[in-house]
Amino acid sequence: MDKKTGNAVKRARILTGYSQEKAAEMSGYSVDSIQAWEAGTRRASVEALDTLALCYNAPWLAGMYLRELSQGSFADTIPEFTPGEPLPQTVAALLHHMYAFCDRHSDRRLLAIAADGKVTDEEQPEFEAIKEDLQAIIQAAIEVRYSRVKE
Repeated sequence: MDKKTGNAVKRARILTGYSQEKAAEMSGYSVDSIQAWEAGTRRASVEALDTLALCYNAPWLAGMYLRELSQGSFADTIPEFTPGEPLPQTVAALLHHMYAFCDRHSDRRLLAIAADGKVTDEEQPEFEAIKEDLQAIIQAAIEVRYSRVKE
């Protein structure tokens, strides 16, 4: 999916092949609302996002939209992800990240770091690297969840 195509609301609509008029008809919202959400001049409500997600068959829409609107630490809560990738590709990426994590013994190191309930100054750099690896695993898992499955 082309991440440069507007925001998540616009990308989801384009993926369905709907015009803004068709999207308005399907969702019950006005063309003006669809245009404003896509242009970023108005924010869509959670209710509107849920409706559009159903109309566009885009269950990822709300999460991606909220991530795009967020700044700072909240944006890091939902990793950037690409919905609609082929299932085999997303599963391979997820397993690659998980196996690499275990091959580096990061799972055991995380247990050792967490055992005493604190992270020492000496452990901090390794803990930060482990958290980055976990973020990559989370992103890959989200992409599996929102992958394209052949029907």
